[in-house]
Amino acid sequence: MKNFYHHDWLLRFASKVFKYFLLSLFGLLVALLFSAIVGFSPLITLLMALLEQYFMKSAITVLCIVGVAVVLESIR
Repeated sequence: MKNFYHHDWLLRFASKVFKYFLLSLFGLLVALLFSAIVGFSPLITLLMALLEQYFMKSAITVLCIVGVAVVLESIR
């Protein structure tokens, strides 16, 4: 039997990448909020630098992966 869902793996991969990206962003924001409540300002500075430098680049990458998966699924 022929497999008609040959792009299904990309959609599953994109959804997992998006899910773990959102979970890591949520964890980073919880750590940022907790450090702001406790008053540990060096951690706030470190987390904000991490957020600016790495999460913006990874957000663009994740959105590109999701966009390619959506386009390939719509073509199918």
